[in-house]
Amino acid sequence: MPRKRRLKTATDVRRYLAHLIHQTEAGQLEVQVSGRLGYLCNILLRAVEAGELEERVKALEVEVLKGGGS
Repeated sequence: MPRKRRLKTATDVRRYLAHLIHQTEAGQLEVQVSGRLGYLCNILLRAVEAGELEERVKALEVEVLKGGGS
């Protein structure tokens, strides 16, 4: 059974994509499967980046409401 991966950060996704590339180049993973996984990684990466941006905006909003934004 393949190892389960937790892809929670952009770094996690980048490392996983590098792993896919290496496996594909070594002939251990079919090109079509690799392409589909890469496509899904792209979607996941956008979601991760949006979540990180949302967290940063919330933190800034808290600072502004506390009066620390000057």
